Amino acid sequence: MSDTEDLAERVEHVLELPTDELTEELPAVLDDIEGQVEVLALQNPLLLADVIDRVGDVDVAEFAEENPDTVDQFQELQWQGVELLAQFSPDVQQSIEQDTTVNFEATDAPMASHLELDADEGSVSGGAGLADEPDLEIRGPANTLTALTTGQLDPVAGYEDDQFEMEGSEATGDQLATTMGKLAEKLPE
Repeated sequence: MSDTEDLAERVEHVLELPTDELTEELPAVLDDIEGQVEVLALQNPLLLADVIDRVGDVDVAEFAEENPDTVDQFQELQWQGVELLAQFSPDVQQSIEQDTTVNFEATDAPMASHLELDADEGSVSGGAGLADEPDLEIRGPANTLTALTTGQLDPVAGYEDDQFEMEGSEATGDQLATTMGKLAEKLPE
C-alpha cells in the first residue's frame, strides 16, 4: 500500500469519529494532508469533499478559538481543492468575467481567508489571511462563512437572508455568486 493510500485510510477513519474526537484528531490529520492535497484529490476526489463536509459538523467558531493554526490549514486545504476544481472545469473558468479579490472574515472567531478570481487565466486561488485591497469583503459568523465557502450555503440566499454582510459592488457579488455556484456543482455529493 502506498503512503497516499495509507493517508487516505487514516483520513477516512478520522472522518468517521464522533465530532468531539474529530476535533481532537483534525489538527494532526491536516498536518499529514499538507503538501499532499493535489495527489489526494486526484487519486480520491471524494476524500477532500468529505473532509470539507465533515468540518460542517464542527462548531467552527469554538474550534477556531482553540485551534487558529488548524483553521488556517483547513482554509488552505479548502482553497487548494477549489483551485483544482476550477482547473478541470471549463464552465467555472468561463464564469469568471472579471478579476475579483474577496476577503472572508468571521465576526465571532479568529478566522479569515481570501479568494482571487483571474479572468484572463480563468483561475481561482485563495488561502488563509486577508488580501490587500479586496473588491468584496464578506463578514459573518464562522459557521456561515464555512458553509458559504464550501458550497453548503447558496451565496444569494445567504445574502438575502442577512446571514452575512457584504461590502462592495452588488454586480461583483453577483459574479462571485455565479462562480461559487458553478464550483459547488462540481463538488461530489
